[in-house]
Amino acid sequence: MLPLACFRGGSDDVGSTDTGTTADTSTDETCDVGTLDCPCTTGDGCNSGLECTGGICTEIIADCGDAVVEGDELCDDGNSDNTDSCTTLCMPPSCEDGIVSGDEIAADCGIAACNVGCDFGEACTIANDCLFPVCGPGGPDNTNICQLPKSCLDWRMFTPAAGDDVITIDPDGALGPIAEMDVFCHMSKNGGGWTLVFTASDDDNDTWTWNNRAKLAGEPDVVGDLATTNLDFMSPAYHALPATDLLFIHQPSDVWAHYANVGVGDQTLGDIILAAGSPVCDYGLEGNGHELAGGTLTESGQLCDTDLYFNLGDHEMDLAACMDFGSGSNTASFGPVWSADKGAGCPFDDPAEFGLGPHGPCGVCPMEFPSTEFNYLGFANALNLNTGAQGAGENYMQIYVR
Repeated sequence: MLPLACFRGGSDDVGSTDTGTTADTSTDETCDVGTLDCPCTTGDGCNSGLECTGGICTEIIADCGDAVVEGDELCDDGNSDNTDSCTTLCMPPSCEDGIVSGDEIAADCGIAACNVGCDFGEACTIANDCLFPVCGPGGPDNTNICQLPKSCLDWRMFTPAAGDDVITIDPDGALGPIAEMDVFCHMSKNGGGWTLVFTASDDDNDTWTWNNRAKLAGEPDVVGDLATTNLDFMSPAYHALPATDLLFIHQPSDVWAHYANVGVGDQTLGDIILAAGSPVCDYGLEGNGHELAGGTLTESGQLCDTDLYFNLGDHEMDLAACMDFGSGSNTASFGPVWSADKGAGCPFDDPAEFGLGPHGPCGVCPMEFPSTEFNYLGFANALNLNTGAQGAGENYMQIYVR
């Protein structure tokens, strides 16, 4: 039988005749029987968490799954079922264990199990399982997953306290062909839920020109990035999101204009511009454009009215001249435009000077006009709002859709 304590380390041999000078290697440390690295009787005598191996107490190496609770295991039921009271980590289910356990829908989430909604793309069974409460198809083997919002309006409806921010959307859901995308959301003006799709900027770049006008209509493109939306910008959302309502915000003035029910059904802004035809030469259209639904824009200065129009030809001439891009001084526009008086009277005088970049070729215009972006910025030119430094991206007009 072992004594209650023994000495660990060496000591001088009794009767040694070595008279040389040597270092004393004796530690004279007491080794408590049953503790780590101390002697034991095989099969017995070691403290909890230790086992006797070769006469020495050593740490038990736990083998999770062997149905024996040992080492630092809290449980071990010997199975691979993580939905019961003991997981394959040999611990009870937890909302911080990094696995799908207990009643969780996905790893460490699910309102019922963890009071935390699951993130986009994670498994779900009902909407309340998700951080953004939409659960739908798109997972492996036709399972449901938490969906991304389809627009900033979608995000606003479920998170009414949300502020201006960049979020990820998926316009047609997880099963649709349109890829998810990052967009900027404007959440304050006229109810919020606005998705930024376009910026025309006085940034010394010829982006929105007559020669490039197809980009504003049916030719998808992506221009710029979300870090510099004061410069020329086109979001992939421009040709992806329905544009039922439009919001125009000018800077640095912050004058804004909201137009409701511009698009029909799934029409994007590009679809609206394309469907308008070009040039628009309707002498009865004055005051019958898309009516202002809200904002700080007022009829003043050179502005004939606050309506929104598209693709106007120059109406200071007869119909034939208005329809002919190469005629006289037909300063035709393309895209959103406002009616103003440049000297020949209202309505629709020199519309390219009250649009967002493109300027028709016209018969007497310099050859470079079709390849030049004219930074008049719509109603801002009529109201003398472009007070920022020229060519520096300080004067710009942004378009949001909802």
